[in-house]
Amino acid sequence: MKKKTIAVLLSILLIAIAATVIFLIRFEGIPENTKIINQNILKLKGENRSTPFSDVIPFAWDRAYILEDPYYDGEAIDKIVGAETHLDRLETEVRRRIVFVNQGKFVYDYIYGIGDFTFKPFGTLELTTNSTIRVLDSESETPIVQVEP
Repeated sequence: MKKKTIAVLLSILLIAIAATVIFLIRFEGIPENTKIINQNILKLKGENRSTPFSDVIPFAWDRAYILEDPYYDGEAIDKIVGAETHLDRLETEVRRRIVFVNQGKFVYDYIYGIGDFTFKPFGTLELTTNSTIRVLDSESETPIVQVEP
C-alpha cells in the first residue's frame, strides 16, 4: 500500500514538473516584438482614446495587414501583402496574424490568440502608419481593439 501511494505521488510530482517546464518554455518562446506589442495594446485598455497604430509597434513598417482567415497559405499571404513572406497557414481556429511590411519587404508576422485580442472590423484590413487603434471598454475579458484604417 505504501509503495502504491509513493508511486502515485511521484507520478503526480513528475507530471506537475513536466507541465511547469512546458509552460515556461511556451512562455519564453514568445518573440520579444510580440511581447512588446501585447504590452503596448494592453496599456491602452481603459484610456478610451485613439492611438496611432505605429506607436504600439516596436519596429519600422509602412503597411500592415490584419488577416482574419488563419488558413491563408503562403501564396495567398504573399499576394495580399505584396511581398514574399515564406509564411505558412496557421492550422488553428484560435490564432490570427498581422503581417508587417516595410518598403515592399516582409518585416514581421505578429500572431495573436483570439482570446488575447479581437481586432475590429473583421476581415482582411490594410493599415498604414496613419491608421489608429483604440481598445474599447467592454464586458468581455478579451480586449476589443477598434482599428481605423
